[in-house]
Amino acid sequence: MRKRLVWVDIAKGIAIILMIVGHEISGNIRTFIFSFHMPLFFILSGFTSGAVLTYSKWKSKLPKILKMLLLAIFMIILLSVEKVLVWKVSVSQIALDTLIGIFRGSNTYGGAHAISTVGVMWFLIVFVWAKILFDLLQVLFDNKYIGVILGIISYFAYLISLHHWLPQDLDIIPIAALFMWVGSVLKQGYFSGKINIKKYILPTFIFICFVYWIICLQNSINIEMATRHYPYFLVSVAEAVAGTVVISYLSMGSQDFKISNYVATIGKHTLAVLCIHHLDFYWVFWGGLISSPWLAALARLIVDLGILMLVILFQRFYKRKVTL
Repeated sequence: MRKRLVWVDIAKGIAIILMIVGHEISGNIRTFIFSFHMPLFFILSGFTSGAVLTYSKWKSKLPKILKMLLLAIFMIILLSVEKVLVWKVSVSQIALDTLIGIFRGSNTYGGAHAISTVGVMWFLIVFVWAKILFDLLQVLFDNKYIGVILGIISYFAYLISLHHWLPQDLDIIPIAALFMWVGSVLKQGYFSGKINIKKYILPTFIFICFVYWIICLQNSINIEMATRHYPYFLVSVAEAVAGTVVISYLSMGSQDFKISNYVATIGKHTLAVLCIHHLDFYWVFWGGLISSPWLAALARLIVDLGILMLVILFQRFYKRKVTL
């Protein structure tokens, strides 16, 4: 069993916390959060995943990956149940919207009218298909060609998304897979731990990423995959990579701080946080009771992370009980 990288958990913990905050606030802070936070998960997935070089290995991984798609569908249905219980709306209409939502995989259709919603589960839907695509490309092509292939497909997907949002987020999937490929390249190169790279090239690379990231932020450029918002496309995609590299590097340097242990714990349970955030009744009930965006962000952090801590405590209690 491979040892977990603590800095990866820290980086994911930071990103998932910022996801909660970013859903409530606007302005410069939101621009900062949306400059990297969701791409970071795809990039670090590519970083931590092992290479898939044979068709048999790709096929053997499919059941586990597809279970995440079933989880996403289950979560979408549960959100619809919440709407029925709280809003007292037509069950048939909610059921229709849910089916459309599952089929499309998007919060809104075409960015104009919200005919259905899947909440944050769009991420899981995209992750599943992007992972399947990236792994399959590893079987078919050498890794050095995958980036070019995904880059071309991603650009055409971006052009399509300007006019139509495809079912199951097919216009986002190549871009997510491209981020995964970037993560795999970072694993092979700059973050591999080789002495010459770590000693001479890495600091320069981090500095360039930091400067580029700051320049993009000063120009209010960010990337929002769920709504197909990619200003200047390659510029914003590169910004997400640069932001992820900087946050990852800072996470590496913060491993000895006590607070990082708590952030890493959250990072180990990002899937649980995503599901809790999806079903915390905020959008269907208590969110309308808070007028201040910052208070709403704080309240949602307390609720979501509080529920997570209860889940973790229950898991530990259950494990102890089983072992006795």
